Amino acid sequence: MVDLVLRSGHIGTSSVLFGGVVLAVPFTRLLTWHHLSIATGCILIIFNIFKSRHWPYQGRGVAAWLHIGLVWLVHVRPELVVPLLATALSVGVVGSHMPGFIRHWSLVHRRRIE
Repeated sequence: MVDLVLRSGHIGTSSVLFGGVVLAVPFTRLLTWHHLSIATGCILIIFNIFKSRHWPYQGRGVAAWLHIGLVWLVHVRPELVVPLLATALSVGVVGSHMPGFIRHWSLVHRRRIE
């Protein structure tokens, strides 16, 4: 249940932020949504690591790190904000819906780890 609430909160806040960016809303008006997206994302990461210490190097963790990296690139290449955020959104969707054997595959152990 906690996972559902956290994911829903992250999707909701990130959706408002992404929509605002696409519609060219001034960033000062999106600052709260920006901070909420970061906060909910960080809480999700911490929650997932507490659920499984293997999370950071499983398929699901690697997808999350890629997602974070793409979002970070927005600060380096602001002119690419929309394509980078769209790609980050796609990585998030794929990461959340990939088959279990990929989500739980450990790059360290070379096998599925629960």
